Amino acid sequence: MHFLARLRRFIRIHNLIPDRARVVVGVSGGPDSLALLHALHRLAPQRGWQIHAAYLNHGLRPEAEAEAHFVAELAAAWGLGCTIERADVMAIARQPGVSLEEAARQARYAFLARTAHRLDAPVVAVGHHADDQVETILMHLLRGSGLAGLRGMPPAVDLGALRLTAMNASETGDRAGIALIRPLLPFSREAILAYCREQGLEPRWDLSNLDRTFFRNRLRHDIIPRLKEINPNLTVTLTRTAFALQGDYETLEAHRRALWDELAQWEPGRVRLELAPFRALLRGDQRALLRRAIAALRPEHRNIRWEHTERVLDVLAEHPTRASGGPYTLTAGLIAYLSYDWLDIQETDFIPADAPQILHPQRLPLPGQTPLGPNWRLRASETAWEPGEAPWKKAYSPNVIWLPIDIPRPLMVRPRRIGDNMRPLGLPADKPIKDLMNERKIPRAERDRWPLLVDSEDRILWLVGHRASELTRIPPDANRAWEIELRSK
Repeated sequence: MHFLARLRRFIRIHNLIPDRARVVVGVSGGPDSLALLHALHRLAPQRGWQIHAAYLNHGLRPEAEAEAHFVAELAAAWGLGCTIERADVMAIARQPGVSLEEAARQARYAFLARTAHRLDAPVVAVGHHADDQVETILMHLLRGSGLAGLRGMPPAVDLGALRLTAMNASETGDRAGIALIRPLLPFSREAILAYCREQGLEPRWDLSNLDRTFFRNRLRHDIIPRLKEINPNLTVTLTRTAFALQGDYETLEAHRRALWDELAQWEPGRVRLELAPFRALLRGDQRALLRRAIAALRPEHRNIRWEHTERVLDVLAEHPTRASGGPYTLTAGLIAYLSYDWLDIQETDFIPADAPQILHPQRLPLPGQTPLGPNWRLRASETAWEPGEAPWKKAYSPNVIWLPIDIPRPLMVRPRRIGDNMRPLGLPADKPIKDLMNERKIPRAERDRWPLLVDSEDRILWLVGHRASELTRIPPDANRAWEIELRSK
């Protein structure tokens, strides 16, 4: 099948470009992008497309200025719009953890997104082809990857889904809803070069593609030729494998999105996965949901390593009935806890809105109140009653206690300390606060910041919201007391 016919068919099968759409084509002047620009220009009248060329000078090679002029002149000769910009990729690469390759990639996509947004173009097309796909799959395989990496590059993705964390928001623009398409994925490098020869196209050659200090170039020039000695059809074989895995990935993603919707609760700083049904899942689904939770909290974090998920999954497998545990270190400042009904994935300093928490000791005025995190407070007030009508005889609530009117003051609210003990009301001996927290099933992630009410001698009066101390016992002849209430705002 002729090159243009194959391209037209691939675009139609994968619904890559709507009729009458404006299409921004990333052009470097090399054979891949030049063939793509020319072929889309040839097909445009049939579908009413408006083609716009876009060239980014990365500021790395002296010949880039000539390439920019070449692209501009070619676009003008073909009657196409053209945008040319320059980026300081070297400065972007000075950021911690950003390689020169990664800086160039992010700068390029940010530029294409800005151009598409400015032109109100719904589609950006780039020249990735079948041999690029082989390189990408092998890179992911050698670095370690799951199905998401081994599927290679899909024909289309949302530009808004790309992580451009090295770029400022002003540099990336509004990318959501702009499709990044790869119409040349079924074509080999040889087929693209043949098309350029047939059409009299004279591409510019980027000599940096010969630089073996780049991982991709070492694969291209050293490893892949050796593999082709074993399998001469390597490009076709791995391209078909990629398309097959993309279908499998889409099927699994639909299944796991449904699991996520069913089991996950997300809030800023924390994802909660319902523990019992999570335990019942296959390990592959568990891993996928855990990775999704990390990605939800750290969308800028690109590399979720194997060990980041496996240590938690190993704990679940080794201790199938354990309900409380942690913290288990994940990655990028995230930790996990087993919290009875939930597996919590959260930021190290996360303070939940649904539980009273305290970071530092605070005074509780009598009367008065003190905050316990963003949504809770302790309120103290004086209450009196007629003989036989003490308020605790009317109704019980774990969120209210009463203190003798002569309780040693000032009262303080503080987090727990190592060795804390309390004699619960009605019991004959002290118990460690740690044991009481276990009994009351306070989530482990919340224990270090759970509030304790203490008197002026630092004796624990109340494990707030759970157990009162024997020190809170009101004399039988009393008719006044301090009422302490835990309230949500």
